[in-house]
Amino acid sequence: MSELGRLLREARTAGELSLADVESVTRIRQKYLEALESGDFAKLPRGAVARGFLRTYATFLGLDADEMLRRYGKESGDAGDELSIAEPGKPRLVDYRPLEVSLSEPVSGASWWPWIVAALVVIAAGVVIWWLVSRNEVSRFLAAFGPAPAAQASATPTETATQWVVTATPQPSREIVLPTRTSDLLPLPTPTVPATITPTPRPTETPDLVTQIDMQVRITQRSWVRVMVDGEVVDESTLEPGTVKDYQAEQAISIRTGNGGGVSLTLNGEDLGPMGNVGQVIERTWVVDQDGVTEQALGTPAFTPSPKPTQTPTPAG
Repeated sequence: MSELGRLLREARTAGELSLADVESVTRIRQKYLEALESGDFAKLPRGAVARGFLRTYATFLGLDADEMLRRYGKESGDAGDELSIAEPGKPRLVDYRPLEVSLSEPVSGASWWPWIVAALVVIAAGVVIWWLVSRNEVSRFLAAFGPAPAAQASATPTETATQWVVTATPQPSREIVLPTRTSDLLPLPTPTVPATITPTPRPTETPDLVTQIDMQVRITQRSWVRVMVDGEVVDESTLEPGTVKDYQAEQAISIRTGNGGGVSLTLNGEDLGPMGNVGQVIERTWVVDQDGVTEQALGTPAFTPSPKPTQTPTPAG
């Protein structure tokens, strides 16, 4: 019995996946998957292709791909170079290099004519420019495109404007009587300036930090999912499309799946969308800290739950 095949079969059955499910995601034919699990390495293509199949299959199941490749080389004796194949959910690699085909034979001597014509044009243009400069014909050549400003000004006829003198007829003078100001007779009331009201500043409201994680998991494609709440595994199963589950955590929550495109998340009412791409093995973790609920970056050490305080019994009497 192949130890490599046993590890692959146990990981697949733990996720409740069939060979057809694995083929639909990884694009590896079932006969090659069965050959890896049964240890019948003679049915596999030798060299880099078989090692590429094994790496893709092990990564999809969440196993250590390098360790599986080491076991494969030891059991099969195949130590060829590895060739990466299409990842789950991505198209296969295709060689698009163009074919080197000669469509016609070059005609001898025909390629010199364009160069000869271009050289003759350059020489002719140089001769014309030298002739214009030597005979001071540049200004005349430029003047041919339009008259000079001075010529335009001299060609404009001068118009003499006729001035008319208008004599105004004197009007009889009238005496203007100014009204007497009443401010000297009656005192005006002194306007009262209202007091300036200084508004009292309102206290700045500090938003409440979220101290609890409410996570909703929605399944859109068949996916294997493992959920850890505060350091403990609370769910690990293969879920069907349409399944919706809610989880609450006080310190941290971690979600791992073998099909990132088939699992969508909602964190504290905010829609985060799919976890990743279709067929992608991905794990994401959120923790509660002094800034509220934040997501841990990839490569961060695993979350360790804080120990709960123990209550010291009070002696009676």
